[in-house]
Amino acid sequence: MFAERRLNLAIGAVVTAFIILSAAYSIANPLHEATDELRPYRFIPHLVQRRSLPVQGAMECSAQGHHPPLYYAAAALATSWIDTGRDICYEPQTNPFWAYNYWEIGVDNKNQYLHRADEAFPWSGEALAAHLSRFVNILVGAGVVSVTYLIGRTVWPTRPFLALGGASIIAFNPMFLYMAGAINNDVIAALAGAAVTLGCVRLMRDENGLGWRWGVILGALYGLALLSKFNLAAIIITIELAVTWVAWRRKQWREWMQVNLLIAGVALLLAGWWFLRNQMLYGEPTGFERLTELWGVRDPRDSFDLAIAELPYVWTSLWGRFGYGQIPLPRLFYDVLGLVAVVALAGLALPLLQRDREELRESGPYLLLLLANVGLFFAVIFNYLLVSPAGPMGRFFFPALPSLALLLSYGLSRWVALMPVRQAPEDEADPGQRRGIALTAVLTASLFIAALIALFGYLMPAFARPQAYADAEIANHTNVSFGNLVALKGFEINQDTVSAGDDVEVTLYWEVTGKPPGDYLEFVHLIDEQGLMIAQRDTHPGLGRFPAGDWSPGDRFKETIALRIPDAAYTPSSGVLSVGLYAPVEGYRLGVYGPDGALLGDAFALGDVSLVPTQKDTEAYPNLMEQNFANKLMLVGYEYDRRQVAPGEELGITLYWKALADKIPDYEVQLRLLDETGWVMETYQERPQMGTASTSEWSVGEIITDRHVLPISPAITPGVYRLQLALQRSSDNERPPIIHEDGRWISDKLRLADIRIAP
Repeated sequence: MFAERRLNLAIGAVVTAFIILSAAYSIANPLHEATDELRPYRFIPHLVQRRSLPVQGAMECSAQGHHPPLYYAAAALATSWIDTGRDICYEPQTNPFWAYNYWEIGVDNKNQYLHRADEAFPWSGEALAAHLSRFVNILVGAGVVSVTYLIGRTVWPTRPFLALGGASIIAFNPMFLYMAGAINNDVIAALAGAAVTLGCVRLMRDENGLGWRWGVILGALYGLALLSKFNLAAIIITIELAVTWVAWRRKQWREWMQVNLLIAGVALLLAGWWFLRNQMLYGEPTGFERLTELWGVRDPRDSFDLAIAELPYVWTSLWGRFGYGQIPLPRLFYDVLGLVAVVALAGLALPLLQRDREELRESGPYLLLLLANVGLFFAVIFNYLLVSPAGPMGRFFFPALPSLALLLSYGLSRWVALMPVRQAPEDEADPGQRRGIALTAVLTASLFIAALIALFGYLMPAFARPQAYADAEIANHTNVSFGNLVALKGFEINQDTVSAGDDVEVTLYWEVTGKPPGDYLEFVHLIDEQGLMIAQRDTHPGLGRFPAGDWSPGDRFKETIALRIPDAAYTPSSGVLSVGLYAPVEGYRLGVYGPDGALLGDAFALGDVSLVPTQKDTEAYPNLMEQNFANKLMLVGYEYDRRQVAPGEELGITLYWKALADKIPDYEVQLRLLDETGWVMETYQERPQMGTASTSEWSVGEIITDRHVLPISPAITPGVYRLQLALQRSSDNERPPIIHEDGRWISDKLRLADIRIAP
């Protein structure tokens, strides 16, 4: 067994490493980029400046008035001396291109806000208040790690390596590190959940059983839990399981009644005012109904399948999906963790399969309590998925994360215990202890390395300023200037032949030559030979990480912009790839000047790109694609009878559908013609094949050729227009979503290729 001193050093090292790592995550993460951080942050200056709790719907901005105040009160106390110099409802400058292809790993516009010099170290004003509030949360997170360890020591007093393993799983979980270094009430919910669990297992260990002291302790813990986050109301079930088990085991039913009355009384004394306030303000004690009025609600009768589909996202966001989910980690990370979790949870059954009565007697009741707690909060989060569009967040499971971590540590140890060992000398430690210590060391080291990789490999690059470059790196030297503010020194195009759905990557080498008066935006366009847009990207320079307003003469940076060719791009064709800068409000473009000072226009042509049809298997539909509408129908191709029409004429459109199921709802096809501002100019809606067919009669696997004619108004203004396709259920006008191959919903509308209306 570990000597107690060495054990204290080990858990001390884990907690210290957690604090350092979480602080590093916090510093790397710009203000308010963490999941839903801005609204919880406003709660804190509301307490400081207005000396009152925010009321839902009563402010000009959201300050999470439905949240219980325990964490926010602690953060307000720590920051009350700071003059932020800003109104509570201050809104940072947003990045309109935030979360471009948010599901992809990378650095492309991962920042929701533009971050200026006022956030830089040394911090002052709001930056200081926010970082100090984050540090309060880091200390709360350190408490979660410590209490998890204490739970493990209580459950397995002779196997402290299990406690250390569970604490390490918490301490080096990248998502827990990230959330502890941000402003939220999820980490204090984890601490409250851990504290209640600790109280329950210590009650189960108490040789004296139930007594008034436990009623006060558990009531106080439950009351504080209710003031941490409302989803902890459910943890009363865990408390009751522990209290009832002890009463049953020791035949203390009179004490059971006494303890429950004390739990209710003490919890009511601590937290009752909060629910009374909600009743007075919102007409019900939780405030949840008012929340749904402001945020929206799902009907559980219709959302079960959606909730099931969102569970993988819950899993990934429990371990590491930063920001609002737009900074994911590699799929391998989640898959390996999932495999480890399955193996570990399977290991929980080994004592039962081995009929190890001693182990079942010693650990069984505690394992059942921890499993019940995990199951309870899984049920809580699944219920939230059923009723709320904001549900698929792993952080909502944090109250049960200590229980899950200890179960994983124990389950893995049971597999290791099956491994054969050599005969040890009498003076050596027990082989089971040695293997357990080795397992904990490997588990801790692996998770620590994963946390470092997540920090330095994914979180920091997502917000870092783009790299500078040396002259030797420049390809295709150009030296053209954009409005005497910035020069394009060179560029690279990764490929000149692509298909629909591919990316064209353009690397640009910029050198700032003047101080811009504002945040000019950048565009990359691919325009075909008819002057129609094939694909376009607009972004702040540096993919959102280096806005033009922050430039200084002499700055050099390179960026690689991925231009996604739409799935519905019209092929075969070719286009010219060009780049330019424009003012976001006024809309004017900067002039482009050659090395000799001659004006070249308002965009610089980089080169030609050819689009070729996609060929999959033996199918050969025009503009081949796989657009999955709610697993009912797939659009496998389409074509126009022409791409240029005159006002008053008709545009023929042929759609090629593949039925993915039997008993398809009766859908109508909706085609809308939109101008360049997105204004709907024409709408056509009819059942397939110009109203003569019903999708409800199609059979799975059937391919249907669906012809439509869109009339063009004689009064329409000539220009470039986009065409938009959607399906709409005849019975209730509900639109089926388009589903990506990885299961996420993309949209309920598909943009087809542009057309030109000419005089």
